[in-house]
Amino acid sequence: MNEENRSVTWKREEPISVPIPAQERRIAVRYLDWDRCKKRLQKIRQQIPRLHLVYSFLFGIAASSLFSLITLFANPETQLPAWGCPLYILIFVFSLGAAICFVYVDQKILHEKKSDIDDLVEEMESIEKTFPEFQQ
Repeated sequence: MNEENRSVTWKREEPISVPIPAQERRIAVRYLDWDRCKKRLQKIRQQIPRLHLVYSFLFGIAASSLFSLITLFANPETQLPAWGCPLYILIFVFSLGAAICFVYVDQKILHEKKSDIDDLVEEMESIEKTFPEFQQ
């Protein structure tokens, strides 16, 4: 096949980039599709799954056991088995410690996901800067 028969006919009025073998390869993406991807990235950034239900539940258990301990110490005549007070203390310490750990993990995950999405948006903006027709 010779070079004369290798022509491309394009009927639509949209410009399209056809890669030349000597240049780097590119894919044609419409402006609307590109903007839609950027908006979805921003939307995903706001909808990162959180662990707030888990640590809220654990903080609630800790508060409940703390208030139970306060009422036990306020009324010393309360008949409670010997293992009752240490159990409340153990529940309080464990649930408070677990809740604090979940808050820490939640903040780490949130920071990591947001930085990944920010990196993607930054990368998209740097790609936009290489094309002057993107600058409107």
